[in-house]
Amino acid sequence: MRSIIIILLGFGLVLTGCSNEESVTEVRAYMAEDIPLEDGSGRVTIAFEQIIDDSSIEDGIIDVIVLAKGLKPTANYEISLEGDNSEGVVFGPKENVELRFGTMVGGTLFQPNEQGELYVSMKNPLRIINGKEVRVYVSENGKEVLSSQLFVVSK
Repeated sequence: MRSIIIILLGFGLVLTGCSNEESVTEVRAYMAEDIPLEDGSGRVTIAFEQIIDDSSIEDGIIDVIVLAKGLKPTANYEISLEGDNSEGVVFGPKENVELRFGTMVGGTLFQPNEQGELYVSMKNPLRIINGKEVRVYVSENGKEVLSSQLFVVSK
């Protein structure tokens, strides 16, 4: 009996350890959702802008808000919103972003505050990510240093 229990427990561990599927957070229309950065050093908040006229949900705007911590205060970072095939958008230029912590360097680069924090938001048309699994990347010199968990926006 004891050996059967041990075998079943071992089989259960093998099954749970073999799962390669990454969880995808679903963001529902007209709601806000926090998506953690994978290493726990910040978050991405996706918030829908309210549609006032009779436009459809596909015409909507989402606000992508990034709080990244633990960055090098003197380094420059690029923030992007990308899908599976690297299609997406880069945060910037200055007219399109709202910056709370950190400074903007050039058209699409950001420098954290002295504590290594960036807090940046950018509004995007929903059509650029609608129905696609996407994530937010924070990169230094083209090398990814932080990324969010995958998320998909649903209607």
